Amino acid sequence: MPWLRSTFITYCLLIGVFFQCKPADLSNACDAKTDSFLLGSIIRYVTGDRSPSCLPSFDFQDLWGVFRGTSGFQSANAITSFNEQIIIGGNFQYLGPSTGNVVYLETANGNILPNRYCPYLKVSGATYTAISDGSGGFYIGGAFYSVQREDRSSIAHILPGCQLDRNFKTPVDDTREVRAFLLRGDSLYVGGNFTNWDGNTNYTHLVRLNRYTGALEPDFNLQVDDPVFDLDSDLDAMYICGSFANISGLSRRNLAKYHFASGAVVSSFNPGVDGGVCLDLHYGTDVAGSPNIYAVGDSLSISPLVNAFSVYPDGTVTAWTPNVNSNVRSVQQYGNTIYLGGQFTTVNGATPATNLVSVNNNTGTAIATNYAVNGEVASLQIIENTLYISGSFTSIKSVPRNYVAALDLPSEVVNAFDPKYDNTITNPGARFVPAGNGVILVASNRSTVNVTARSNFAVIDEYTGKPIEGTPYFDMPIKSLLRIDNRLFVGGSFTNVQGQSKNAFVVLDLPHYTINTNSPTVAGGTMEVRSITSDETQVYAVGNAITTVNAATRNNAFALNTTDLSLTNWNPNLNGAGNSVLAVNDLVFIGGAYLGINGDGSTFRYQAVDKTNGTKRQVPSGSIFPNASVNTQTLVGDKIFLGGEFTSIGTGYSYLAAYNLTTQSYEPPSLLYADNIVKYIASYPDGNVFIGGDFTVLNASSIYNKFGVYNSYSNALSPWNAGVNDAVLSSHPKNGKYYLGGLFQNAVKNTYGGLFRTHLNE
Repeated sequence: MPWLRSTFITYCLLIGVFFQCKPADLSNACDAKTDSFLLGSIIRYVTGDRSPSCLPSFDFQDLWGVFRGTSGFQSANAITSFNEQIIIGGNFQYLGPSTGNVVYLETANGNILPNRYCPYLKVSGATYTAISDGSGGFYIGGAFYSVQREDRSSIAHILPGCQLDRNFKTPVDDTREVRAFLLRGDSLYVGGNFTNWDGNTNYTHLVRLNRYTGALEPDFNLQVDDPVFDLDSDLDAMYICGSFANISGLSRRNLAKYHFASGAVVSSFNPGVDGGVCLDLHYGTDVAGSPNIYAVGDSLSISPLVNAFSVYPDGTVTAWTPNVNSNVRSVQQYGNTIYLGGQFTTVNGATPATNLVSVNNNTGTAIATNYAVNGEVASLQIIENTLYISGSFTSIKSVPRNYVAALDLPSEVVNAFDPKYDNTITNPGARFVPAGNGVILVASNRSTVNVTARSNFAVIDEYTGKPIEGTPYFDMPIKSLLRIDNRLFVGGSFTNVQGQSKNAFVVLDLPHYTINTNSPTVAGGTMEVRSITSDETQVYAVGNAITTVNAATRNNAFALNTTDLSLTNWNPNLNGAGNSVLAVNDLVFIGGAYLGINGDGSTFRYQAVDKTNGTKRQVPSGSIFPNASVNTQTLVGDKIFLGGEFTSIGTGYSYLAAYNLTTQSYEPPSLLYADNIVKYIASYPDGNVFIGGDFTVLNASSIYNKFGVYNSYSNALSPWNAGVNDAVLSSHPKNGKYYLGGLFQNAVKNTYGGLFRTHLNE
């Protein structure tokens, strides 16, 4: 890896200078006073070595997140730990570094540059375009709102060294989408979908900024009436591609030309586009070497030419006629070969060509058609002798490649570049920009890369944040985890674990995560174990659609001996789903959506039962119950905090309540309340109570969107704002920090795949 070699050499040179080029004394590498100890420590830092040694180790944790490649929401539903491992259960297909959607990748293999050498940009949102600034940095544009935890609305400048330029700023606008850049002199032309600039509606869809500050240059004002999707230049003029019909007062559909010297749209340039949307331009040459502007799009037409055509710089339409039968998203040129990518099935009238084709730059006749791309192509980019491709495909030329691939040119062999994205890249697709030294910058709408397959269960190293190998496969989501010594109890909706039939509940033996032979056999309908807890002698589990355990009748609740995992007599017999279970003193509190317990049909949603048989105790009440489901509960001192979908317990209470075990009564509703469903509550010895859900307000404060921290010692909500964009569903303390998991993709203005580590003070 060239970047690692250069970094290592740099460190060694610095050490040589520091010690006046004197070779290190290697006689006692473990003596902290020697040169060799310092040199060895630096080498250990550079290489990330954590092998046993007298030299210090460094915490390089780059916490990976969970991601779901197919439809549905990714989530980390449960977290626990074992020794130096963090255990995660949830609804996901992959683990990957939480990079954000702009990454630096090695061209040799597609691997991301390590975070400690090239800090992740952590772009939150979607990135649609990127260009080089000509000095080792980049401009990125899209629909994002933060970069490296700094507020940035859809445009940012990245300096050499993988750092955000704090001096380049544009006005905040959450509705702005940037789709195209063109850099000329000290100015940056910005095209996209926006109807004002800093509130001024005279600047629409295309503006010019100062390249160093991001300030608007107000003398450039073309007033484009619809979005701009691409910009290209022949040095004298800028070609503008989009869905507009009017630009600078001229009727020009989809394609226009702006002359830099005159500062005006060229009125004589009028190819006569009569339909569709222009998505991509390429300023190239025809077979005679004459300049051509190749334009492609969605039903883009100059009758009878549709989806792809070319024009001369004066606007005259050329004879280039590839005749593609459907949408073309991107166009690139290599020598006399034009590459077209998109969503089509034929070229030249009837020649089969699916999603990717090469044609000549003379007439548009097909050169190669069978690239065997099994999904749409979103974007193409040629850098030196490599064609980079993004889209919805999972193979190209029968070589597995998830959503991004590269072909060597001119051979068109699929090369080793394999960044392994987690899901489809849609149009506007990824942008590939050379970054020097065997590295490219890739911008897309994906927030991870280099993913590793993990099905609903993963174990990550506490110090590196990366998944370990050899953990079991679960075919369906996990909802709950409980570790007791060297046993891990797992509940969820799965039916198969590592090839073995296991329904909704399994016990794994640690440290190797193998299935315990005494794991119970759970049966029923579409089962799900939603909550697990324990005391000194029993493990309690509740869920939905469970009818038997080890062939004994158990409706949605059961308990196992902690010693031999045999089924106990505890049998609350729930008529409906149990969502949460909590053992307190001599009672077990069960929350859920059930409409009956012990077969009575009159005890609803929240009740305490004994630990022997599961007989109800009419606690908190035998007659007053929550009016909707109880999802979660936790013990906080002498109180049980519960949350769910309820809006009353007899009277009052809004999605949250606290039951006082000492007074045997509910606390006043004013203690805690939310404006929507609470899905998760957990408490810790420092007095912190974590509350997660669909709410946007806690105790009348809107800073607690989806998550808040209540401290039971101060009886107040913490001012800390996690900034998550979706619910927190799990948490776990480890070595002075908390791991938070859930449905979110963003937290504290950073990109995270449903998992992040925090001191609660970022």
